[in-house]
Amino acid sequence: MNAQQQKFAAQGLQTTVLIVGFLILVQGTGALAGFWLPAIAPAVAAGVSLDPSLIAYAVLIQYVVAMLSSLIAGGMVNRFGAWRTSQLALFGLAIAHLLFMTGTIWGIVLGSAALGGAYGMITPPASHLLSKIVTPANRNLVFSIRFTGVPIGGMAAGLTAPATALVFGWQESMTVTVVIALALALAMQPFRGSWDADRNTTSPILRNPLGDLALVWRIASLRWVALSGLCMGAVQTTLTTYTVTMLVEDLGYNLVAAGIGFSAVQVSSIVGRVGWGWLADRVGSGLTISSVITIIAAGCAILTISLTPDWPRLLVYMLCFIFGSVGMGWNGVYASEIARLAPTNKVGAATGASMFITFSGVFLGPMIFVAMFELTGVYTTTFAVSAVVALMALFCLIQASRCDHGV
Repeated sequence: MNAQQQKFAAQGLQTTVLIVGFLILVQGTGALAGFWLPAIAPAVAAGVSLDPSLIAYAVLIQYVVAMLSSLIAGGMVNRFGAWRTSQLALFGLAIAHLLFMTGTIWGIVLGSAALGGAYGMITPPASHLLSKIVTPANRNLVFSIRFTGVPIGGMAAGLTAPATALVFGWQESMTVTVVIALALALAMQPFRGSWDADRNTTSPILRNPLGDLALVWRIASLRWVALSGLCMGAVQTTLTTYTVTMLVEDLGYNLVAAGIGFSAVQVSSIVGRVGWGWLADRVGSGLTISSVITIIAAGCAILTISLTPDWPRLLVYMLCFIFGSVGMGWNGVYASEIARLAPTNKVGAATGASMFITFSGVFLGPMIFVAMFELTGVYTTTFAVSAVVALMALFCLIQASRCDHGV
């Protein structure tokens, strides 16, 4: 433990709870903002005279821009500090939803770009901050708890966005996220001085992003872990994107019944993120637990291939729950391993570059899935893609472990 970690550790549990609490709120607000538009897609599409399916392009814009912004987030952390960068991300979320509120196609396009830029800035500063306060004994659990903000924000959007849009109108409903984002940014301000003391005001904001990618690629264990994130990002996105469609189209569920399966995926992701983080700390190896996660994910994908309308619904929901716990529960341990393997003063940069690689899988996964569906015409069978990709992640983690142990 370095001198700075010793200083913060001495401040005790209160400091850890404060920092992690704020980071969960930032992550949750990002997820709330990201899921809000898809949650009210039919109303938005009707308002701007578009087919609801075209909302998918807004999500694609978000992920592409998030990939790029994650690469420059390391420079912002160095220049402004991780705390300020998190605040700027919140302001970006508010700006994005203000653009959505214009109710125009260009407003949605620009808002999606702003939303992606803000979202890509959330994880690198969070990892930088957490690296200051965690210890080897709790690193995976703390990182995993912070990542529960994603499903919490997603569920909040699903529960509140449609109802708010129905009562007040879809444009007016965006006010919710604007107010939350700005209020949280202001609430964080009193703590800025303490948590951005390590910023370098002369450090350049914009740097050659290839340098951060080269850093990740140069450290073999870090490279393989990042590639595993690419694979698991693809598994996660296909799971969340096609679960409801698969249950409706292939198993004959109505939307309510399919929604229960999707809810099982979301709820289990919270349990999974915390549970896997706790287990990784108990075992003392994030790479080992990450490998177990990929094996279970591959097994769930294989079981999904065999789903038929004859399966009891309880068993289907149990499969959704287990699949969600691994397919969406891997992130915290992944981010913890990136922080562990990165040079001490390069955690933010390494995380940003790794997230760029992860985001690649997030939008490449569904593209491959759709191509496979065109061949099979059945969603359950198409989950064979997820099984293969999960096994590819396992291969990457085995290589990472070998490099980490000097084999």
